[in-house]
Amino acid sequence: MKCKIALCITAVSAILTGHELDGSPQAEDEIINMERITVSTGTRTERLASDAPVKTEFFLASEIKAHGGVTLADSLRMVPSARFESSCSNCGLNEIQLLGLGTDYTAILFDGAPLYSGLAKVYGADLFPTIFIDRIEIVKGSSSVLYGPEAIAGVVNLITAMPTHDHASVLLTHSSLKSDADEWEFTFKTSHLSRSGRFAVTAYGLWQDREGLDLTTDGFTELPKFKSKVGGIQLFYKPDEHKLLKATYQYIDQSHRGGDQLDLPEEQARVAESLAHNIHVLNLQWDQQPTPSASYSLRGSYLGLQRDAFYGARADAEFIAFDEASGFADPDNPTPAENAALAGFAADPANQSAINAVARRIWSDTRNHVFFLDGQVTHKLGSHELVYGAQYRYEKLKERRPNDPALANTSDDFGTCGLFVQDIWTLRPGLELVPGMRVDRHDNVNGTILSPRIALLYEPTRALTLRASYSAGFNAPGAYNEDLHIGVSSGGAIFLRNAADLKEERSDSLTLGGDWRVPSLGRRLVFSTTFHYTFLHDTFDIDDSDPNGTGIWERINGPDARVFVWENGFQWMPARGLRVEGSISYIRARFDEAIARATGLSTREFIKRPEWTGLFSITYKHDSGWQIASLLNYTGSMLAVGQEADIHRKTPRFWELDFNISKTFQLSQHTELKLGVGVRNLLDDRQKDLFNNGEDRDPTYLYGPVRPRTLLITAGIEF
Repeated sequence: MKCKIALCITAVSAILTGHELDGSPQAEDEIINMERITVSTGTRTERLASDAPVKTEFFLASEIKAHGGVTLADSLRMVPSARFESSCSNCGLNEIQLLGLGTDYTAILFDGAPLYSGLAKVYGADLFPTIFIDRIEIVKGSSSVLYGPEAIAGVVNLITAMPTHDHASVLLTHSSLKSDADEWEFTFKTSHLSRSGRFAVTAYGLWQDREGLDLTTDGFTELPKFKSKVGGIQLFYKPDEHKLLKATYQYIDQSHRGGDQLDLPEEQARVAESLAHNIHVLNLQWDQQPTPSASYSLRGSYLGLQRDAFYGARADAEFIAFDEASGFADPDNPTPAENAALAGFAADPANQSAINAVARRIWSDTRNHVFFLDGQVTHKLGSHELVYGAQYRYEKLKERRPNDPALANTSDDFGTCGLFVQDIWTLRPGLELVPGMRVDRHDNVNGTILSPRIALLYEPTRALTLRASYSAGFNAPGAYNEDLHIGVSSGGAIFLRNAADLKEERSDSLTLGGDWRVPSLGRRLVFSTTFHYTFLHDTFDIDDSDPNGTGIWERINGPDARVFVWENGFQWMPARGLRVEGSISYIRARFDEAIARATGLSTREFIKRPEWTGLFSITYKHDSGWQIASLLNYTGSMLAVGQEADIHRKTPRFWELDFNISKTFQLSQHTELKLGVGVRNLLDDRQKDLFNNGEDRDPTYLYGPVRPRTLLITAGIEF
């Protein structure tokens, strides 16, 4: 019914603007133009999207903008079988899910170089903007053969392009979240191309400010307070048509704060989770084609991150301060008299300075550095296109608690060196075989890691494209994955370390699919179906038994797992300016052995992995300047667990309906004014059983859509 409503809205708009919803030559041209877009992520070579032997999905900047997307999290909402899931109502911890697997299994790239570090990826989908990109390319299924660790579920590549003309734009958006919290977003982008066309520069920026949102009125946030400032500059130099130098610098200043009493310092709130990130990203890339049959690419990147973090509860600081002042006979089993004395101690104004001093020990300072080098050579030799190269990545992390010198620092560093080779072999027109192999040496893994892949493209007719592939992948133990944010007890943080015999995760992935462009409709309607089957070996798990009471948990190898995904979708351009897309995905993710999740629950099922997801999108742009964009996301029932509250349930299904409408006014030949209104989650369909018990709530019991119904107004100018 909701899909029919969205269709009716678009149909009425088309009638009012004088366009019928039937086919036209212009619509066919748009489909053909979309097919002519080149993609590079799947094979690290430029190929037409429709002819790529490894299927590569893409979203243009104009599509992302039409749906009001600003960050990577916004953009992933348009990707079939991809989800963005929040895991903590205090700190905003989030996870990117692709093909039923979490963030640790997806490589996020910026012009082919790693965008995330082990620390940055924890909150990364909210951290990184998309205002500076030309398109996003997504390859699903293991791509470790070309991109190394973390590419088991796939690759998301944010790609920039040299500007073709002088251009500038600014956009201001105000959002009202359930009429209880305001959010402001301001973006700008300006590009200049020299008269010779050899030199170009692009500068961009983003400013966001969102108030914390308490959906249960218990005084504690479900959506933390969020602030972000981003500034970046890109330089392009193209001496001739066969050479390109690209340099990028990006700075991110981001903070968020959850819990209660957001107007007080973190040490004085009942519960506070606060993080402030300063991130510097530098990329340098050189591409050259010295001969018609040979080209090479060199790139280097650096990511530097500094983070201040506070995870604390006032009750813990009161307990420790009282114990240090008076002492419990047995801190693990305080007597009723001691509890009464503790309450009096916590209420006494004279003790607040001592309690604050204990709380300040929780502040941590983290430094994370990532260096990446990559070189690639491409040779065309008759029916073969050989791609080979090398990559090196070094990551270093150090975390300390400056106000608690008795606590040991956390530090780690590791390097990864990989060599890869791939052959795109054209057996005959419409038939290609793509074998490849990668060899890696990782400091945290014993021995050499081999990651083979073989892919096949077969086009029996112009209308039908079939693809199949097998690929192996791996995920090595990293330097950091929120190891000091596992949990908090009255004694402070719980540490996580790798077990002495920890092995890397391995994967085997099979993919089979096809695209059919309906000939009778002039290729304006495309159906696709794809099967993905991923076998995971020696998955990472956490042993929290802590038999010696040291407060140290261990990362261990858990049971193997199998993840099956079946995607079905279509794209249809029935008329000029009108695009309709839809998909439905079935996901079944199971461990080979049951895992104890909560009292009375031992299951093989992955947590918070809906077995059915779907999306339906309509965008319509008229020559008069009107544009309509609607997006319906469906999230099926899933298993949710509250680890601290020791509860579990099967969740309801969710329907998120977004709708945006805008009008562009031509002020002059080169100046346009754009005004728009929209709504996110129109049906306000979200979790209804959030805890409403203040500081005793379980912040991990969070599932499904987090953002409530949100009204937004936009105003922008381009010139």
